[in-house]
Amino acid sequence: MKTRLICTLVLLLLSKSVLAGLDASVDATSISAADTLRLILRADGANLTGDPDLDPLTRDFEVLSTQRSSQFRSINGQIDAWTTWTMLLKPKHSGVLEVPSISLHGDMSKPIQITVKDLDPQIKRAIADTVFFETSYEPKQVYVQSQLVVTRKLFYVNGAQLYGDMPDLPKIPGAMVRSLGDTEQSSAVHDGRQYGLITQRFAAFPERSGKLSIPSATVTGSIRLTADSGMGGRRIGVDVSSQELTIDVLPIPPEYPRDAAWLPATEVELLEDWPGQPARGLVAGTPSQRTLLVRVDGNAASAIPPLTTSLPTSVKIYPEPPQLNESFAGGGIIGTRTESASLVATQPGTLTLPEVRVTWWDTVNKKVRSAAVAAQTVTVTGLATVTPPQAPSAPQAAETTPSPSPPADVIPAPQLPRIPTTMTLNSWLVAAFVAAVCGWGITAWRGRRRKIPAHSADPLKAERLAHKALRRACNGGNPQGIRAAFEEWLKQRYSAPLTDSAAQFNRDPVARAAVNALNAMLYQHDAASVFEPTELLRCVDAVRAASTDSATSAEFPALYPAA
Repeated sequence: MKTRLICTLVLLLLSKSVLAGLDASVDATSISAADTLRLILRADGANLTGDPDLDPLTRDFEVLSTQRSSQFRSINGQIDAWTTWTMLLKPKHSGVLEVPSISLHGDMSKPIQITVKDLDPQIKRAIADTVFFETSYEPKQVYVQSQLVVTRKLFYVNGAQLYGDMPDLPKIPGAMVRSLGDTEQSSAVHDGRQYGLITQRFAAFPERSGKLSIPSATVTGSIRLTADSGMGGRRIGVDVSSQELTIDVLPIPPEYPRDAAWLPATEVELLEDWPGQPARGLVAGTPSQRTLLVRVDGNAASAIPPLTTSLPTSVKIYPEPPQLNESFAGGGIIGTRTESASLVATQPGTLTLPEVRVTWWDTVNKKVRSAAVAAQTVTVTGLATVTPPQAPSAPQAAETTPSPSPPADVIPAPQLPRIPTTMTLNSWLVAAFVAAVCGWGITAWRGRRRKIPAHSADPLKAERLAHKALRRACNGGNPQGIRAAFEEWLKQRYSAPLTDSAAQFNRDPVARAAVNALNAMLYQHDAASVFEPTELLRCVDAVRAASTDSATSAEFPALYPAA
């Protein structure tokens, strides 16, 4: 009997949860536009899955809150269970509204008619004086892709209660939106009355000319009206909306140069940071870093065009990726673009770096302007470079590799020490001992050079030795050592000047890419390409395996390749 009773109770509960009817009721059928409505939905059964579909309510009502609860009751062995949903609704407009049928698992509630009475004009004025928006924008004339600063100010009196913060930034079709900082809370006097103030500011950049619509923002809250307003001093709910703005966006002015990138702004600066240059001059083969910075007031960093710099052929440039940054001040967005590059002069003498110019449109004075860094004449000292300069910050490898001997006309003649005419016997003995040691060292060195010649009479043996040195350098990972060993191998492989030897090697685009990656690793900060020593070694091994009789006329990239 006990088992049967338990089974009966379980089946009764299951039947109640499955066969759930849905009833709807409200706390009032006639309200004012400032009041809220409480809607209660009740379904028989417990442990119900899911919630009612409330989408039909959103046509005429705003759902402020929803609560769910389940209850059980047992009277004389009769067990009842039900689930309720309590919703707080606010009518969106006055008139005869209908709480539509709500569905839950196929059950439908009955619709309920509600009469929403419009507010008395006196009450509307009281609400308008208690909490309201003011919206403004600047400048009054807006150009395509220029900055439009929108300011929303929400005024509220003491005692007004706001639900939530200011709305998020609006989504404006056809425009890019940027925040100008967090919302600010302060106080202000308006029409002789003290108010609390919440200020929200953002910048919009229209992407096309024509009409631009800034949607309104809505804040929900409640206020307590005074007794003389006719509401008896009670608290009522309010929805306050800002004004929707429609703005005319002007196209690019016809007087703006057609060959210049469009850049509207309130102020543009072009700055140069080149420590010690050009007054100190350049040294051939030594990298010198030059930085150009464009600062734009009233536009985003993405709107700043790349700088155009045409350098003489005797200067090689290794640019770094541009840096884009944005900040904001009272006037709006401040965008910056920073371009840095290492310049390497290859020939001594005098060279002229051309002017760098940025053209922009002054949105305040409505005219074309430009910012520029003037042309500069630079003196280059030193000797003409034959091989690339050593990178200033490259790490030293643990294993050293033989370096190719520079041309004889580049090596300065050694200065022999002068021997005093009056020398003691001890001095002569010391000098003789030093001469003997030096002679022994020179003899040993020449013997070693006979064993491992840089340019051996046996070209195959010299090439094999140079290839082994290149393999050791690649395993060591030092880019400087790899470059030196690679040049030595080219000389031994082709028995020709470096440029001609390189032209022979550069028959494959993969080989060219490997050499360019090595150059970028040596002379370019933050190189975009990644140098893999194994890739260069693979190209060398492929050349050694192939026939050396098939020459190509393809040109090898310069030792200081341009960007």
